[in-house]
Amino acid sequence: MRRVLLALGLAMVVAFGTMPGAAGASHNADQHRNMKLLSTSPNSAINSDLAFLGNHAFVGYYRNDRAVGGFRIFDISNPAGPRLVRDFSCDGLQNDPIVWDRNGNGVADLMMLAVDRTMASSECGAARSADHGDPTGWEGVRIFEMSDDPADPFAEITQVEAVYTDCGAHTITLWPGEVDETNKLLVYVSSYPLRAGPTCGDTEHLNTTNPYDEDPGSPANPEHGVIQVVEVPLDDPSAASELATQPAISYPGDPDGVNDWCERSVTGPGEPCPGPFEPAAVACHDIVVHVQARLAGGACAEQGQVWRIDENGIPDTANPIQVADDAVSSGGSGNIPGAIDFFHSAMFNNDATVVNWVDESFGSGCPPMTTWQARPWHPAGEHKTGRMFFSRVATGAFLSEFQVGDLRPDPAPTAYCSAHMGMAVMGIKRDLLVNAWYTGGVDVIDFSKPTRLKEIAYYDIAGPGPQGSDNWSAYPYTGPLFKRGPGIPVYASDGVHTPDSARGMVVFRTLIEKPSRGGIVDHLNPQTMD
Repeated sequence: MRRVLLALGLAMVVAFGTMPGAAGASHNADQHRNMKLLSTSPNSAINSDLAFLGNHAFVGYYRNDRAVGGFRIFDISNPAGPRLVRDFSCDGLQNDPIVWDRNGNGVADLMMLAVDRTMASSECGAARSADHGDPTGWEGVRIFEMSDDPADPFAEITQVEAVYTDCGAHTITLWPGEVDETNKLLVYVSSYPLRAGPTCGDTEHLNTTNPYDEDPGSPANPEHGVIQVVEVPLDDPSAASELATQPAISYPGDPDGVNDWCERSVTGPGEPCPGPFEPAAVACHDIVVHVQARLAGGACAEQGQVWRIDENGIPDTANPIQVADDAVSSGGSGNIPGAIDFFHSAMFNNDATVVNWVDESFGSGCPPMTTWQARPWHPAGEHKTGRMFFSRVATGAFLSEFQVGDLRPDPAPTAYCSAHMGMAVMGIKRDLLVNAWYTGGVDVIDFSKPTRLKEIAYYDIAGPGPQGSDNWSAYPYTGPLFKRGPGIPVYASDGVHTPDSARGMVVFRTLIEKPSRGGIVDHLNPQTMD
């Protein structure tokens, strides 16, 4: 979300020299505890989300200022020394990946890639449209087949389909729950009208002539109002298509029923609003699924919601188990104290009894502060934002909150330590959450006792603001473990604010317990707990 604002020049960007390709943790001024920086992989780009399968990591990347984008594939059989296998150019924002192994040989042979930027056409070499609302443009989900010879993996990567989705694909979530019965994967597409799209926005949603749109006129909603679902047949990924079923999103109990961008001063205090943006959204930014519990947690801008997943693999959004809302935007009825700028992401604990909500701040600072504009249900004022929260799944009871800037405040004018993307550690007894905090670095929070949170490990690279840590996401993946020594690998992406000096994929040795042999995961699509 924040990277869109950066692209429009609404946040400060600081240029600085290229960082070394690798660094240790014992000779520098980095702040750290129970984590050691092992390697970096600079690539002069914003490195977005990651996915993992077998001995490989897949890292999306792009730039806002020029037509650069794609994904990189690393051999992580030795996590302490990743080796770049392939850098595949395919321009598009944000290029969040999902990967799958269809034949069970341990090497990914299928990828879905999210594109949330209007392109002139759907193929990888397409130009970016000059107008985000280009009525004939494309955005959505690209689908690739990849060669999977273990001796020479990914020698061939071929785009076989591109499924158009209204408002693009900001993030994508894999639902594999029925794959053994149907031989098909479902992909939940989360996106929203911040900027206009070909069929996305207050007037653009009326466009019924887009050549890529499989269902013209749907959704008939200027705020979007749905999750779109893409079905991918494993025996023929080129036949992937959008399902007719579109789970509807609404905000029960919310005073105005929308996410009002200007309420949170999205263009900056004192700046004209909505400016280049659309007026409002009713949509989701990200969805996490717990396959065994058949639960989905939707981080849906104005609210967080927990849904059951029906037998057909579709979330029952009409009957949420929990509706999480903040006290300010709800007019005092919300279960979470204070203000939340944007329900950005969600995560469950291992037994799906606790849900973690992440607020991405529209403000600045560390800890971040946001100027809220007055509405009939709340006064104007400054609010602390960019926090994460924990609540009971079944009851919605608020349990606790955490902000890394409370522990390690950064007074630098370019500091911005909002919570962003993370993942629970699977296969161990404790409930541990790995998370990225932009300029606040990467940490691990023990939420086994969710009313008594404890940060047990962290790494924050030295330097003011984004000259130090500049992390988008951070995930624990225990497919390959370290060949010797304690701990597990944690992988992070870097370069959000300053892509010219991006560290690329960053690897840390994190001193937490290793999973038992039965708890080791052999793949990780970070929004999917399976």
